[in-house]
Amino acid sequence: MALMKKLKTAQTILKTKGIPGIISTLRLKLDRSFRPDETKIVYDLIKNSSHPGLMIDVGAHHGSSLAPFAELGWQVLAFEPDSNNRAVLEDSFSTWNNVIIDPRACSDRAQPEVTLFVSSESSGVSGLSAFLESHHASEKVSVTTLTDALEEYGFSAKPVDFLKIDTEGFDLMVLKGFPWAQSSHPKVIVCEFEDAKTLPLGYSFHQLADFLVDRAYRLIISEWYPVKSYGGPHRWRRFSTYPCERVDSQGWGNIIATKDNEIYRQLCQLCKLDRP
Repeated sequence: MALMKKLKTAQTILKTKGIPGIISTLRLKLDRSFRPDETKIVYDLIKNSSHPGLMIDVGAHHGSSLAPFAELGWQVLAFEPDSNNRAVLEDSFSTWNNVIIDPRACSDRAQPEVTLFVSSESSGVSGLSAFLESHHASEKVSVTTLTDALEEYGFSAKPVDFLKIDTEGFDLMVLKGFPWAQSSHPKVIVCEFEDAKTLPLGYSFHQLADFLVDRAYRLIISEWYPVKSYGGPHRWRRFSTYPCERVDSQGWGNIIATKDNEIYRQLCQLCKLDRP
C-alpha cells in the first residue's frame, strides 16, 4: 500500500510539474534526510595531523564525539557531570590511558556544588539549567573552569587541537573559562547555539558567535530546524558563513570555528560554501 501511494504521488507530480518536479521533490527528500555530524566533519579534516593531538570534550555524554580521536591515540580530556551518562562513558573508556574522564561541569567560574538537571525526554539534555518542563533536579555536581582543569592535568602549555562543547546552554560560559591570555588558542572549536536555552542565561546566538570572532576565529554555522522533540530525530537546514542571520530565530545548531586558513578553506569546500 505504501509503495502504491508513493507511485501515485510520483505520477501526479510528473503530470503536473514534469521531470523538473520529480527532481525537485527528490532533492527535497534528500535534504530533509541529511544530518551532518559536525564533530565528524572536524575529525575528517584534522585526523591526518602529524602528531597525536589534544581534544577537550565538554559535555562528553556517551563518548561518540571523542571516540574516533581516542582511537587515533589523541589525548582526550572529557567532562561529563551526569552520573548516568558518565557510567556509559566510563564503561567504554575508563581503561584507556589516553582518555581522562572528569566528573565536573565546566563554566566561567568554579563552584563547589550546583544542581544538575535531567529530563526523561533525552539523556542529552542534562545540564545546569532547567529549560524544559520535564527537567528535574537530579544530583549535586562541582563546577570547574577550563583554565583550572588544564592546569590541574598539566596541559596548560599543550596546544588544544579540538575543543568541543555541548553543555545545553552554558557553551559561552565554558569558552569564557578558557585561558585565552595564557595559552595558544584551540585550533578548531565546535559549540552549540540555541536561543531558547541561552537567552534566559543572558546571551544570544550572535553574542556567542561574536565572542569567537573577537578572538580572530572564522565561523561556519550549521543551522538546524527548531527542535520538535529533544528525544527524537532533528532536521538539518543549511551551512552558512558568519556573519549571517539564521533563517529561523527559533532554530538551533552548531558553530565550527577555526583560525587555520587551510582548515577554513577545506571546511568551506566540504560544506559547499563560498569563502567571504
